[in-house]
Amino acid sequence: MSKLQIFVAKSEELKDLAGPGTKPAVAILGSFNSGKSTLLNCLLGEEISPVGAVPTTGRLLYFDYGDSFCAKYAGIRDKWIFNDRVSFNSFLAGQRNPGGRVNIEIPSPILKKCRLIDTPGIDFQSHEAIRLAEQAAKEADKVIYLFHQRGMENFNRVFLYKFASIWKGKNLNDISFWLNCNLGDCDGTSLETTRAALREIFLSRVRLNAINTFNQENIKAIRLYLEVELAKRHFDNLAQKLIKIDSEIPARLKKIIEITDESLFLSEFWKVFETAERLHSVNNSIKSIPLIIGETEELLNTINSSNLLKAENRPGGQLYRPRAAGLKEGRELILGLIGYLMREKQLDGLLDRAGLRKLAGEIAGERFTIVAAGSFSTGKSTFFNALLKEEILPTGNGPTTSALTRISYGEHKMATVHIPLQVTMRIVESAGGNNLLCRYELDTLEKWLANNEREIAYLEACVDGRFKQVDRREMAALAELTKEFFAAGAFARAAGIHRTPAVFKPVPTKGTAGKKVLQKVRLTFQYPDAPEFDLSNPAYIKKFRETTGSENVFRVAGINISHPSEFLKLVDFIDTPGLDSIQKHYFADISDCIRQSDACLVFLNGRHILNDMDRENLQAVFLPQINASFKRLEMTEKESAKFFFVVNFADVLTTSQKEAVVNFVRKNLSRTTSPGARVFPDPKIFLISALSGLAGKDRGMEILLKSLEEEIMRYRGKDFYRNKLNELHAELEGLSQKINIELFEKGQGFSERKKSLRRALGILRESRREIKNIKKTIYSPGRL
Repeated sequence: MSKLQIFVAKSEELKDLAGPGTKPAVAILGSFNSGKSTLLNCLLGEEISPVGAVPTTGRLLYFDYGDSFCAKYAGIRDKWIFNDRVSFNSFLAGQRNPGGRVNIEIPSPILKKCRLIDTPGIDFQSHEAIRLAEQAAKEADKVIYLFHQRGMENFNRVFLYKFASIWKGKNLNDISFWLNCNLGDCDGTSLETTRAALREIFLSRVRLNAINTFNQENIKAIRLYLEVELAKRHFDNLAQKLIKIDSEIPARLKKIIEITDESLFLSEFWKVFETAERLHSVNNSIKSIPLIIGETEELLNTINSSNLLKAENRPGGQLYRPRAAGLKEGRELILGLIGYLMREKQLDGLLDRAGLRKLAGEIAGERFTIVAAGSFSTGKSTFFNALLKEEILPTGNGPTTSALTRISYGEHKMATVHIPLQVTMRIVESAGGNNLLCRYELDTLEKWLANNEREIAYLEACVDGRFKQVDRREMAALAELTKEFFAAGAFARAAGIHRTPAVFKPVPTKGTAGKKVLQKVRLTFQYPDAPEFDLSNPAYIKKFRETTGSENVFRVAGINISHPSEFLKLVDFIDTPGLDSIQKHYFADISDCIRQSDACLVFLNGRHILNDMDRENLQAVFLPQINASFKRLEMTEKESAKFFFVVNFADVLTTSQKEAVVNFVRKNLSRTTSPGARVFPDPKIFLISALSGLAGKDRGMEILLKSLEEEIMRYRGKDFYRNKLNELHAELEGLSQKINIELFEKGQGFSERKKSLRRALGILRESRREIKNIKKTIYSPGRL
């Protein structure tokens, strides 16, 4: 038995010293599908709380100890009591709308030590769910907060600010934060970024650990961690009572001395002796708490290290090639006909060869564009790496794509990074009636001021809604004043002492009116740059990733990658930064890309599908004011057909979960719940595993790529090829008319010139017939 287990067992032995009392309540909070119900079921030792790939827990579930199973539901209008698990589970499965309270009693050992509260996901499709989560936080004595593997999302961020306010006056150590690494290997990126964000929100250092709720050893460890925390709480409570119990012993001994009956004397004396022994045991346990804290740290470090190992996923398998011949065949047929006409000697001196060369160039150079959008860590970059069969784009659990990245065909593997002459950054943003300091942007500004003295040519600060030129010293002073204005607690500048605040708080919007606070900054550099990197050289790949890393997110305007992939001969791909990344300065560019694209892949994570955060971020790019063509609530068939909803990480879902996920996404995309929301009447949904695709083992990617080409052909390819065929037909028709006029003018008779003209007419006639055949091929209903 380990020291931690002995500590827990000693707490159980001494439980009666504390007397009757209320067991502490432990609430489990987090986004839906972050593993809350899975963790709770594991703690209970049986599956009671509903688990699924779509939102399941729609109300507060209170768990307490009972000798047998009993569940009581209290809603607004009705009440139910269930004495068997089957009928209760059926009831929960049929109640999707959040609300009501469920009290459940089961004979689980952990419930002898505490009460457990399971909560709806904070990103459930209802404000009632958020209210219930806040209610659970108020009632809880301890909180276990779970994040998805990709770390803190904006929805978490907004909720945690409220949570921090709710938890004021309580011990911050009673909250444990966990990053659920249940989607495979975690590189630790999201752990660090989430830890830093938690420090900003709670104004203190916060412990964040990694766990995998699918790993039984991890579950045993977190159960032991919780039991140790409860035991520490128990001993803390006992410590308050020790003084009183200890002070009563002399009086009890004095009374015992007066007892004349020997057996009664021994009996009473033995009771006092046992009490003293137990008090001594409690004292020893309390003194051992520092040692137990160290053991707990070791336990947590063991859990973390087991979940932060980076596995190598080497590219493999065959290159993906489009199986549908629509785009490729259409282009090759038209170019083949033009090539035939250019080679035909009978048309020498008649054919406008320069015009045909221009037409052929337009057809060969036409690029169809596919944009990938979605939250960060949904596998967009991994998808492109799988397509290229090389790990060129950086991937990780946190945001990795720093700018819009266009991937095009090229004979050589090259990358060009576009660094602009001028950069504008927002230093303060508004959210929920408060102004928040954009810490990342401000840190970037200060680094530039400190390190790039020769590179910066011109500085402008926006304080009162207008930009004005400032020098380096003035900008640094404004930055310092802005930090002090948002500084939390005692971090504000003391008289005569300059101290850099480490933690910042939100400030009501009204509170910033008239204050000398930096709103935006604009920096003009000495010159733009466009460094190139040879991606066939590992050393240059490393430099490319360093140049486009998160520390340069505001300095990079765009990235162009060329690669000799077969699929890129037909289309350009555009990889975009995550819509829920903290930096949102590229939203307008993403919106324009989506509007101008021929197809848009909307990536969703298979383990947490289309939550409110995803929906709000997608609406931010699809809102009516972005593009006049999207002003209608109902999209036209052509508009909605360009969107493909790609559920990544499908390999971690069971067959029933896949079906549930597809139905859930379809249901939520095909209906509207708020004014201005975008509706997709019949969304196209694909299940893939980009990581498996990197090794050439994912059939879902092949199906997706085939559907993409067919849809692009429908969306724009047909119109493009039709227009080019019409241009070619018009050219040939005009040439035929000219030849007929010349033949008419020459009249009757026979000559070599007339013979040549008639042969040319025959070629043109056959070519116009071939144009009709190509149109039939392209427009054949059976093909497309």
